[in-house]
Amino acid sequence: MKIWKPALSLGLAGALTAAYAFGAYAASPEFARTPEEWARLRDNVMEYDELEDLIAEYNVTVQTNQLDYNEFKREYGTTKDDVSQKYRDMADEIYASLEYPDTDDPTYGMMVASVLNAELQAKNMEKQADDNLQDSEIVWLGYRQAEKTLVTVAQTNMVTYEKDRLAVSQAELAAAQARLSLSSAQTREAIGTATRTDVLNAQEAVQNADRAVESAKSSVKTVRQKLQVMTGWSYSDSPEIRDVPASDLSRIDGMNPAADREKAIENNYALKINKKKLANAEASETKESLQKTIADNEQKIGSALVTSYQNVLAAKLAYDQAAADLELENRNLASLQLQYAQGNASRSQLENQQYTVQAKELALKAADLSLFQTMETYDWAVNGLAAVS
Repeated sequence: MKIWKPALSLGLAGALTAAYAFGAYAASPEFARTPEEWARLRDNVMEYDELEDLIAEYNVTVQTNQLDYNEFKREYGTTKDDVSQKYRDMADEIYASLEYPDTDDPTYGMMVASVLNAELQAKNMEKQADDNLQDSEIVWLGYRQAEKTLVTVAQTNMVTYEKDRLAVSQAELAAAQARLSLSSAQTREAIGTATRTDVLNAQEAVQNADRAVESAKSSVKTVRQKLQVMTGWSYSDSPEIRDVPASDLSRIDGMNPAADREKAIENNYALKINKKKLANAEASETKESLQKTIADNEQKIGSALVTSYQNVLAAKLAYDQAAADLELENRNLASLQLQYAQGNASRSQLENQQYTVQAKELALKAADLSLFQTMETYDWAVNGLAAVS
C-alpha cells in the first residue's frame, strides 16, 4: 500500500547526478514542439538559452516528478476531499482486515503486536484525512518549483563552467610568468647577480603554478560533467558548450524591487502553495497559522528582491572596477612598449606587462559572468523563486 507524501523538496545532490543519457526519450510527446525545436534540443550543442527546455525534457528528476504527479491523480484524485477520502478508504481497508488471534496461538504475542500496529496505522491515516490540505494542484506546484530550481542550478553550473575555464587560463598565465621569472633567475645566476636559492625558489614557483593549472582543469571537468548529466547527456559525452551571453547592462535599468514586488508575490511558488493550503483549510487554528505564514512569505519575498537588487549593483561596481583596472594596465602596456622601443625597458618587463593585461582581461570576463548571474537571480526572484524561508 503506497501512502502519498507531499511534493518533494528538491534534493540537489541527487538532482545534479540524476538524468537520462542524452538521446533517451523526452518528457513531452513529439507534437509538443516543432521539428526545429526538437532538432536544437537533440543536437550535440548546449546553449544557455536552451537549458530550461533541456531540463524540462531530459532531466530524470523532472521526468520522475511528472510520473509521480500522474500517479497521484490516479491514486488520490484532484481535490482535497478526494485525497482525504483516499486516506479514509485505506484506513477502512486496514480495519476490515484486522483479525485478532486465538489466545492459545503460539505466536499470539507477535500477532497481537502486528494487529495493534495495523490499528495505529489506520488511526494515523484517519488523522491524515482530517488534517489533509493536499490536492493535485499543490503537488503540481511543488514539482514545478523543483523543476525551475533545477533550471537555476543548470544555469549556475554553466556560469561556473565558464568561470572555471577562465581560471585555467589565469593559472596558465601565472605559470608562464613563473617560467619567465625562472629564466630570468637562471640568467642572473649565470652572471652572478642572483643566488642558487633564488633559482630554486623560482623553480618551486613553476611547480606550484603547474599544480594550480591541473587543479583548475580538474574543476572544469567536474562541473562540466554535472552540467551534462542534468541536461540529458552522459558524463562521458563531449557536447559543445557555448559561451554564456555577455551581460546586458540595460537590464539593470528595468529592475525596481518596489515595483516588481507585486509580480514576485503573484508568481512565487511557495506562496501559491500556502495560499492553496489556506483555501483548503477548515480548522480556524490552521487558517490562522497559514495566514501568518503567508504574510511572512510576502515580507520575505520583498526582502529577497531588495537583496538580489543590491547584489546586482555590487556586481556592477565590481565589473566597473575590473574594466578600469584593464584600462589602466593597457595604458601601462602602451607606455612600456614605447620604453622598450627606446631601449629603456627590458623584454622581460614587456612580457610581464603583457601577461598582466591578459590577466585583467580574464578578470573582466569573470566579473561580467558574476554580474550576469546576479541579474538572472533577480529575474528568478521575480518569476517565482524568491526565498520565503
